[in-house]
Amino acid sequence: MRLIMKENPNKQEPEVTIEYKELSANVKRVSNYVRSVDKVISCKKENEEYSVPINEIYYMESVDKKGFIYTGTDVYQTSHRLLELEKMLSGAGFVRVSRSVIINVDKLKGIKNLPNSKLEAILINDERICVNRNYLNDIRDVLLRRNSL
Repeated sequence: MRLIMKENPNKQEPEVTIEYKELSANVKRVSNYVRSVDKVISCKKENEEYSVPINEIYYMESVDKKGFIYTGTDVYQTSHRLLELEKMLSGAGFVRVSRSVIINVDKLKGIKNLPNSKLEAILINDERICVNRNYLNDIRDVLLRRNSL
């Protein structure tokens, strides 16, 4: 895949054109990623409404059937269920790491092996999240796709 970037001072906002011979899985992946760049999630914090850009989200968690979204500095509550968020953001580099947590792979610093066959995801803000081994292949797949873009 070849990337061509051109600066155009007359453009009001960036424009992405994807030309392809056939609609392959790689083309679809790039398309999904580009579409996700400007997405926001509606949330609440202290009874105020917010639109949180997905590129600012570190991870999402479900606690007592309530959805929470964590950024580098804030925690928001959302009415979206975790399964709904997972479907909405799977093409944008988000991956489930346990039954109750989805992380943004772009905010992932590394994965650490712990005693007793447990794993831990370390985010770029040094937050640590337990990873269920059942989801390890999903994380690897997302990392491989991200690194192949």
